[in-house]
Amino acid sequence: LDLNLSRLMAVSKLVLGMNARNYLFIRQHNSKKAKKISDNKILTKHVCVKAGVPIPALLAEFPTFKSARAFDWTALPKQFVLKPAAGYGGDGIILVREWNGVDGTVSGGAPISLKDLESHVFDILEGAFSLSNFPDVAFIEDLVIPVSLFKKIGNGGGVPDIRVIVCNQVPIMAMLRLPTKASGGKANLHLGALGIGIDLRTGITTLGIQGTEQITYVPDTKVKVRGVKIPQWDYILEVAIKAQVASTLGYAGVDIVLDERHGPQVLEVNARPGLSIQLANGASLRTRLERVAGVTVSSPKAGIEIARTLFAEQRLATVETSSNILGVIERVTFIGPKGKKTVNVKIDSGAFRTALDESLVAELGFKKHDKKIFIQSGSGSTMREAAEIRFKLRNKEIETVATYVDRSHLKYQAIIGRRDLTGFMIDPSIGPDETEDIDK
Repeated sequence: LDLNLSRLMAVSKLVLGMNARNYLFIRQHNSKKAKKISDNKILTKHVCVKAGVPIPALLAEFPTFKSARAFDWTALPKQFVLKPAAGYGGDGIILVREWNGVDGTVSGGAPISLKDLESHVFDILEGAFSLSNFPDVAFIEDLVIPVSLFKKIGNGGGVPDIRVIVCNQVPIMAMLRLPTKASGGKANLHLGALGIGIDLRTGITTLGIQGTEQITYVPDTKVKVRGVKIPQWDYILEVAIKAQVASTLGYAGVDIVLDERHGPQVLEVNARPGLSIQLANGASLRTRLERVAGVTVSSPKAGIEIARTLFAEQRLATVETSSNILGVIERVTFIGPKGKKTVNVKIDSGAFRTALDESLVAELGFKKHDKKIFIQSGSGSTMREAAEIRFKLRNKEIETVATYVDRSHLKYQAIIGRRDLTGFMIDPSIGPDETEDIDK
């Protein structure tokens, strides 16, 4: 890292208060235009899409009453989320499941009808959930399905998220916000959700708070808040930095969810992130921010290296960050003549050979192998087309011959077979609990 760390000495060890945050950081780093973008979730989505930042899919927008009345509600999937664009504190958000075009259910199993949804859209448009009750825009996005790790450690339902404070491409502090029964399934610390600090170097959880009280266990469970390894940690930090840059905010709180199907996705970018994150980490934001004041950062990778060097948890300093232990689902980058593509894949030791979807082979231009390959599966045997491929799993590049078929009906575009897993171990507790119908 080309950085003279000796000059990065903290000016203050005080906890960052609201007035200091507003004057020293929000006022100096966040322009009026940037705050306008971050205060509107739809505008934030648009700038993220343009910058290639992953977000939950936007399914519909309702800028007017007419647009809501004319909308084809039967075109929606079985589950989705209805939100106000300028809402705050989680107000006005409805999670809909079992939707059939006419009715469905909401959290807790209560029924909701088409008339109820239209009425809620009208409330949003009239500003019922926006700051100062200004007119707003309603939108519908894909419902996030949390990774199974969060299902195991939480008991409050809802969707946990990770808040990362980023200043000028440097991650400053992070925490996991875990919904509880007290918070009504919302990841809102003021309502009773847990705030759990995360070590920036390793992605391992450290301290836990509920309100202003430090806690050791997730309420009503025997699960310790400390010691949980957040998956895809470096990628989460990279996504947070890219979202901060896309928003044009200099100082931002980026809220990221871990979706079982799509990996890390940005929910929103906050221009005025709260300060309870300091309690969850037992550290001062002000101290960390002043240590990187004036530093020019050339890339997200450089920003991550600065954060890992300066802000590592002392008690985790000896923890190895590159692990050969794989979960059931891993993020893999396929590298072909026509480009690269990073996707979630299933690690399947029950399959001998790696298998890809035929669309992935065509998209990346992998060379067709000169012979078909015999595959024996539970449904019988077959001869399959094969391709010479290259991919990166963790920090290891692997060249192999993989079969390919139409996998569009399956959840993942690829499975990685045991032939290509030499040197790795698999922990089946890391990843989704459910199985999918795949060839062995």
